[in-house]
Formats: sequence, structure tokens, C-alpha cells
Amino acid sequence: MSDIPRLAAQMQVSDRAGQLLQSQTVPREAVVDLLEADLHRDALALALRLLPRPYAVAWLCQCARASALDPRDEAGLRLAQQWVQQADDASGRAAAAFAEANDYLTAGAWLAASAAWAHPEPVVENGAPPAEQLTATAGVAALLHIAGREPATFDARIAQWARDAAVLLGGLGPSSVERA
Repeated sequence: MSDIPRLAAQMQVSDRAGQLLQSQTVPREAVVDLLEADLHRDALALALRLLPRPYAVAWLCQCARASALDPRDEAGLRLAQQWVQQADDASGRAAAAFAEANDYLTAGAWLAASAAWAHPEPVVENGAPPAEQLTATAGVAALLHIAGREPATFDARIAQWARDAAVLLGGLGPSSVERA
């Protein structure tokens, strides 16, 4: 039995996406199926959930670096990048503190949260560790915030990030992803 439907449900994909994924067992094919159905947000969310958490955070930092960010978002990006480079408790705690101090309201806060929650031993709040999908959830939130700054290109950016994320899942040549 494949974990893909369960992971997709964790990411709260649309009903249509959930139906498409019921029998899917191969991660990259699952994301490509969503791309081919023009379910780009669902594809992005699932791809982020399927990627190893540290790899997802590194890729999120790459996406953010290629975007116009305000100073607060740049600060969150720096903390996420620091965690990617060091992956230590101190950088995870600094990222978590930044996200919380910014009330999870900005792209930078979500980038920092994705790093904090990706740590192998994440900061535990109230005695419970964060759910496994929260790194991906925070990543989607960060990218939606960034894309939302330019409404005219919002859908195109989400689609491109989803295609790029599908490539990261491995084994996809550009032709497979570009047609989706």
C-alpha cells in the first residue's frame, strides 16, 4: 500500500487531486499526474511533502533567493539558510524563535518555520513534537506569500515551482515535466 494518498491528505490536497492519487505508488509520477491535471498547488504541496525535509528547506531557500524579499523576509531566509548549512539545535531554535516572533505572518517567518520543523529533533512546544508534514506546509505557505506579491504571475509561479519540485523528486527529464 502506498503512502502517497495519506501524505496527500496530510497536505490537504483538493478532492480531485485525492481521487487522482488513490492508486499512485511512485512519488514523481504522482506529482506529474497532478501537473498534467493542472492541479499545480496540489502538485507543489505533495512534492514538498515527498522530498526529504532538509532537501525541501534547501530548495525553498533557493526559490526565495530568486525572489524579491523585504528585509524581514530576508532575515527569515538567512535563518533557514543557516539551518541548511549547520543543521544544529541552535540554528533550529533561532529559526523557530523568529517564526514565532513574527506570528507566522510573512514569507520569512514561514521559511524559518520550515527549517525549525525540519530539524531531526525539532523544537518541541508544549511537550509535543510538530507533525511531520509541517515542514512542507510551512514551505507552501512561504511560496504562496512570495507568489502573492505579484498577482499577475501568481499562477504561473506556482506552476513553475511545482514543475521544478517534480524534477527534484528525481528521474524526470525536462520533457516529462514541461508538458505538464
